Amino acid sequence: MSLNTIYLWEPEIFTGKVPSEDNSYQVAFELHQQYGHIPSHGQTLRAWLFSFADKICDPQNQSFFPAQTQQWIQSIKEEFSQNVCAIIQLEALAQDAQNDAVYRVFYEAVRETGVGFYEPNYNVWAIGELQSPENAVEQMLQPYLLEPLQLQKVTALNVQPISVWEDEHFQAPKTMPEAEQLIRQWFEQQTYTKDLQLDVFNIAHDFISNWGNLERPELALDAGYRCFLLTQKQAGVFYQLKMVLRKLTVTPMLSFAMDFTDYFIPQHLQDQLPERLIFRLRSMDIHQPSTSSKRSEVCFPLIGRWDSEADIQDFFKNLNEYINFIFFHLGQGRLETLQAWVYGDMPSDMIIDLDFRFELMMIALSQDVEQLELCYQKQKALFTQNKARAHDLGLLEESYKLCQKLLKIVEDEGTALQPYIKN
Repeated sequence: MSLNTIYLWEPEIFTGKVPSEDNSYQVAFELHQQYGHIPSHGQTLRAWLFSFADKICDPQNQSFFPAQTQQWIQSIKEEFSQNVCAIIQLEALAQDAQNDAVYRVFYEAVRETGVGFYEPNYNVWAIGELQSPENAVEQMLQPYLLEPLQLQKVTALNVQPISVWEDEHFQAPKTMPEAEQLIRQWFEQQTYTKDLQLDVFNIAHDFISNWGNLERPELALDAGYRCFLLTQKQAGVFYQLKMVLRKLTVTPMLSFAMDFTDYFIPQHLQDQLPERLIFRLRSMDIHQPSTSSKRSEVCFPLIGRWDSEADIQDFFKNLNEYINFIFFHLGQGRLETLQAWVYGDMPSDMIIDLDFRFELMMIALSQDVEQLELCYQKQKALFTQNKARAHDLGLLEESYKLCQKLLKIVEDEGTALQPYIKN
């Protein structure tokens, strides 16, 4: 199993609920563990396999798929055409996809057949119309993301110096090196990020979550991918702002995380915990109530097109506000702010979606035993009412056990937060 593992399965073997984006990989992995050795009695997997192979081997598409890719799909076809199981996994799609063409025909084939699948590069999970994120397959097949093969054009990759960032005027980058230069310049001038450590890699990397990291990411070859990591440690809290740019036409993906394990737990006791104490915040988690509709509005819209000066300018404007919000409220080790959010005291006219596991953690770090029990029972009742999967209930129980350990450690070490007095 690797980070590039794609799972495909017969639709009828999955009877649960559509997973969230954060849980889609785990659901696919568990499905493979359960059905990976059971023969398939359906036809959808074979239909997908033959459709995918036919598209790659179509003579009209030879300019998009080199001989090695055609040989690869033929070997896959031979491997699974005879004794296909109810769920299969592919390990090599990302390595063979030198451009977007393979991904284009992959998504065309899943749309045509309705096969169940999880694809990790874009984090898409789907069975027919049931998709996470919602309507993800159609979004992937939009021309600005994955161009239809007949429209795809070959563009030169000559690196030309871009205009220096000055008074917010710049040229839209035409290549990934130009995009890297533009983003570096912007980070070097932003109010908060100019003081952070910036690392840029040609491969996915994460200083907080080590799972899947390469030992020497700086040696990765340039494959048209950039991972920007801005980090800082203050007052026992490690901050990481992560930006991943995969395409020049789509906005980069952003995530923010804080690891405050060292603040609360001495080094010699950290092995007693099954996980580190981490808070994650996405821009889409911060929204404000809308007076014109029932749906709330995202405060910092950072998802959309990224292929014109106007698009990029709008992105940087919202990114600036997002970063300012984060470090104004949470910088300098302000864990009391997180504590206030958990107890419902959030910034004016804003709603911040918090993971239930993080809420339990912060309540335990506040030594609020009564509130911890109330929140645990409330979440358990909610899961039961909604007939949540066993996996979700398991996460709740694991989080509750972790909180019991935290209660004791922070009490013994005197590192707990002061009891919170709600405003």
